[in-house]
Amino acid sequence: MQILSNSQIGQHVLINKINSTPEKKIKLLGLGVNTGISVSILRNRGGDMVISMGNARISIGRTLSKLIEVREL
Repeated sequence: MQILSNSQIGQHVLINKINSTPEKKIKLLGLGVNTGISVSILRNRGGDMVISMGNARISIGRTLSKLIEVREL
């Protein structure tokens, strides 16, 4: 199991778990980020991420990206 902030550009990962407060989970749900979703890593600048889910691109800050556990597809 790895965390999202350690993923490399071009990797395809599956979100397994979000280790955060309910408020942050609701914020991520509003962006469409939830467990069981496959995402592609478009940019990783020390944890500041841009991920792709289908045609949508989402920017996630370092704090949140360190709370998301993923596994490589």
